[in-house]
Amino acid sequence: MNPVRRLSPAALLALPLALVATLFAMRAASGPLWQVFNLDPDYYYLLNGLRLIEGLAPTDVSHPGTPIQVFVALVLRLSDPLAPAADLVAAVLADPEGALARVTGLLYPLLGLALAGLGWAVWRASGSLAAALLTQAAPLLSMIIPKFALHPKPEAFLILAWALVIAAVLPLLRPEAARRDGPAARLGLAVGFAIACKLQALTFGLIPLFLLDRRRLAVLGLASVGGFLLCTLPAWPSAGIWVDWVGRMVLHSGAYGDGAATVIDPARYPRAVLALFGSKLIFTLTLVASLAVLAAALRHRRFDPSARLLAGLALAQIATVLLVAKQPAAHYLEPALLLTGPALALLHLRSAAAAPAAAHRWGWAALGLALVGLTLPAVTRQTNELAGWTRATQAFDMGRFAGCARIDYDSASSPSYALLRGDLNAQGRYSAQLEAIMPPDTYAWFINDHTWWKRGLMRWGHRLDPATAFAGYRCLVLRGSQPHLALPTALREIPGFRLDDRCEVGEETIFTMGITCAGTAPEQPPTLAK
Repeated sequence: MNPVRRLSPAALLALPLALVATLFAMRAASGPLWQVFNLDPDYYYLLNGLRLIEGLAPTDVSHPGTPIQVFVALVLRLSDPLAPAADLVAAVLADPEGALARVTGLLYPLLGLALAGLGWAVWRASGSLAAALLTQAAPLLSMIIPKFALHPKPEAFLILAWALVIAAVLPLLRPEAARRDGPAARLGLAVGFAIACKLQALTFGLIPLFLLDRRRLAVLGLASVGGFLLCTLPAWPSAGIWVDWVGRMVLHSGAYGDGAATVIDPARYPRAVLALFGSKLIFTLTLVASLAVLAAALRHRRFDPSARLLAGLALAQIATVLLVAKQPAAHYLEPALLLTGPALALLHLRSAAAAPAAAHRWGWAALGLALVGLTLPAVTRQTNELAGWTRATQAFDMGRFAGCARIDYDSASSPSYALLRGDLNAQGRYSAQLEAIMPPDTYAWFINDHTWWKRGLMRWGHRLDPATAFAGYRCLVLRGSQPHLALPTALREIPGFRLDDRCEVGEETIFTMGITCAGTAPEQPPTLAK
C-alpha cells in the first residue's frame, strides 16, 4: 500500500484538530462574552434562540442567520430537554455565559468534523493528500475567520456551509455527474443553506457556473431558493423585517442602509474595493495566481473541468469583494477567504503537469511550510491580543461605584448592557424578566441609532429622560467606547452635569460626576438638577 495513502486518514485530522484547539484557546482568552469586543452578536443570537425555544420566530434576521439561531436553541433545549420553556428561559437569563459556553462547546467540534469531512471528500475526489490539506487550511489562513468563528454567529456556521458546498461541487468535476440533475440539486441545497447563514454567501452559487449546462444551472438555482426557504423557515414570520433591512442595504450607498439613496457611492466604492484586496495578502496572491493559470489554460485551449472550477472559484471571490465593498468590513469577506483553500488545491493539482515531479513536490512543500510559518505566529498574536483586551477590561473594578447610577453608553463591557442589546434584538421579549433580576442602578445610553432601535436613554423596556432620570443619585459613572460622542451628549442633556474624573479601561472610557475613578469624593461634590 502507498504509505502516503495509508497515513492520509490521520493526516486529515491535523488541521481540524488545530482549528478546534484554536477556537477553544481564543474563547478562553476572550471571555466573558459580555465584553465589548464580544457581545455583538453573541447575546443577540442567544436571546433569539430563546425565542425559538418558546415557539416564536427570531427577530434578528439581518444576515439572516437562522441556522445558527436554530443551533443555539437546539443546544439549549437539549441541555435540559424536559424543562418547561419558561423555566429554561429563566435559567439562561440568569446564567447567559454558561449557556453560551454550552453552545460554543458543541459548535467548535462540529466545525472540526465539517473540516475533516471536507478533507476526506477532496482526498477521495483528487487522490491527493496535499490538495486535501490545502483545502482544509482555508479557515486558518486568515485570522479574521477563527476570530469570528469563536462566537455563535453566522461566520461560524459559514465554515460548515462552505464545507458542504465544496464537498457538493466535487462530483461535478466528472462530466457524467455534471449532466445529471441530482448533483446540481444537492449543491443548490448546500448553497441555499449557506445563504441562510450569511447573505454574502450567495456568491457561492457562482462556483459551478462553468461546470453546468443551462438545465442544470436552472436546477441549481431552484434548489438554492428551496434550500434558503427551508433553512429560514422558523424566521418566516419575521420576513417583513428582513425584506425591509435588505432593501435599505441594497438601495443606499453607505454601510448598513445608510448614505444616499443610490446603490453605491462612485467616489468611495473603487477605493473600498482596492482596500479589500490589499488587506488580505494570501487571498489576493492566490486569486492573482488563479487568474494567471486560467489565462494560460485559455491560451493553450486546456479549459478542462478543473480549470472551469478554478474559474468559478475566482469569479465567486471577485463577486464577494464587489458585493461587500459598500460596507467593507473584513469579516464580510469570509466567503471569498474560505475559497482560497480550494483554489490552492486546484493550483497544486494543475501545476503537477507543468513542472518536474521533484520541483513540484519541493516547491509546494516550501509553500506549505511558509503558510504554517505565517499561521502559527498569527494565531499566537490573535490569542494574545484577545487576552490583552480581556485583562485590560477586567482590571477595573466597577464595584467601587456602589450607590452611583452606572450608565453604559455605546458600546460597553457590562452584563446588563449585553443583555439589553440582546433583548432589543429580540424585540424586547425579555425586558420584564431582566429588569427583575438585574441591578436597579444600571442604565444604557444609546448615543447612536441602531438597526432595530433609536438613540436614547433606556432601562430595559423603558425610555427615560436624561434630564430627570438621575435626580436621586449622588454620583454618575458612564462607561463605553465612544466618549467623543457620549461626553458632549451628557453635558448637553443632563442638567448640571460636569466632568469630575476620567479614566481609560482598555478600549473604553469611564467618566464620572460626584465621584472619582478611585471611588472617592471629588473636591467639589456637584448637585444634580431636580
